[in-house]
Amino acid sequence: MRDDFFKCFIQDLGEATQHRAVPAEAIDKWLGKLPGQLLYYWKTEGWNSYQDGLFSIVNPDDYEDIVDIWLEDTPFESMDSYHVIARSGFGKMFLCGEETGINLSISCIFNKITSDKNDIYKKDRKTLDLDISSFFASKSAKTLDLKGGTKTGIFSRAVEKHGPLSEHEIFGFEPAIILGGEIKLENVRKLDMHIHLDILRQFADPDIQEI
Repeated sequence: MRDDFFKCFIQDLGEATQHRAVPAEAIDKWLGKLPGQLLYYWKTEGWNSYQDGLFSIVNPDDYEDIVDIWLEDTPFESMDSYHVIARSGFGKMFLCGEETGINLSISCIFNKITSDKNDIYKKDRKTLDLDISSFFASKSAKTLDLKGGTKTGIFSRAVEKHGPLSEHEIFGFEPAIILGGEIKLENVRKLDMHIHLDILRQFADPDIQEI
């Protein structure tokens, strides 16, 4: 049965457009490392994508290499053991620390790591669970989309042009934003997530933003 937090999430994002059931062995593997509330959502909902890939609940194992290269030589590399638990269709990754919970995100296309500095502290299980519930309840299609110079987001139009995103695809921009590219529909490309995010990391060291 869905709790009020996840109901709020579904009310904004809608039901999943892609579903992947989470194997029991994956839940067993992450037991004690990731909050129990997240594992409950995995079990009852799945590693799902919403709005054709605008937002996805993901398998952290698929992102460990990406986390390693983006957090390398940053203060967060040794601050906690961080794992990606969700991402946007534009490659923004939301991370959960094993001890500190959700306080870090990586916006790869903007070459930016955002840290909630006041939320980085060792938390008990109840607080970690509340972190997860609040995280999902706070998500909205409007904030996950990108507008560029337009009044409305471009994600749905990118889907119309290129088709829905598969599990390991994201929408990127060519030329890349960090190289002077613009957020425009004509610059959107459907790209392999691992290859593109690796390439973006090679252009420059990420900027760190504290909020």
